[in-house]
Amino acid sequence: MKEEYERALQKIRELKKIVSPKEWNKIAKEENLLSSETIKYIAQKDFRTLQAEVREMKTANA
Repeated sequence: MKEEYERALQKIRELKKIVSPKEWNKIAKEENLLSSETIKYIAQKDFRTLQAEVREMKTANA
């Protein structure tokens, strides 16, 4: 499960903008990634908050 979670976070980093859970779920289905609800459950954070944090980490590491 950790591997799938990391793959999902990597995809979030690659996106050009923050997406809605509905938009994410479409991407996730097409690319065989975890759904927004699953990510939210694992992270114990709101999906949009998590996206913002992951994207913030991306810019800090760049």
